[in-house]
Amino acid sequence: MFKGFGGPKKKSVLKDNELTTGIVQHPVTGLWQTWISFTGHDIQCVTAHNQRDDAGRVAKQMASAWSEGKYKTGEEVTAFIQSLPTDAVIDPLPQNIVMQLSQQALGAKK
Repeated sequence: MFKGFGGPKKKSVLKDNELTTGIVQHPVTGLWQTWISFTGHDIQCVTAHNQRDDAGRVAKQMASAWSEGKYKTGEEVTAFIQSLPTDAVIDPLPQNIVMQLSQQALGAKK
């Protein structure tokens, strides 16, 4: 039996220091949001853009910076993410979209 919020922690399907990223259009705002996941289960939106191409460029920038191993500490990762361009405040995604993104991230590893 679980106490408090949430259920059991899901096991990461990504390896240590591995990241998956992408873009999604917010269903209410219409903005294109970039997202990252370090486990395949946790989807975090990090930027919001008026143009899909802008979101795509930022997602590629995140992926290449990560694959090059530029950022080693949590502080470096946080500073990098905070330095990324964004056009607007990030709005939370509906749970069903988060679940779809998680399934896509997990499917990419199979």
